[in-house]
Amino acid sequence: MTDAATVRDVAALARLTISDQDIENVTVEFNQTLELFDALGTADTTDVSPMINPLDTAQRLRPDNIETLVDREGLMQNAPASEEDYFLVPRVLD
Repeated sequence: MTDAATVRDVAALARLTISDQDIENVTVEFNQTLELFDALGTADTTDVSPMINPLDTAQRLRPDNIETLVDREGLMQNAPASEEDYFLVPRVLD
């Protein structure tokens, strides 16, 4: 069973803001979701082969052609500093 503090920690990791008045409902829903995953984990899948797509269709493929459509000189005009066609940025680590 997950408590409100754990839900707050998970919300912070997911960059979600949950108000104090909603934390109780969110905790209940979070626990229901975890129970669902636990129930799915008990399903017998011994004779079930893995599938990539549940539909019996083939993916249309396109030819893999490399095309360079970038105007490198035009892009480098906006750079405050450049060297050998690369943007120069401040050094972060020594």
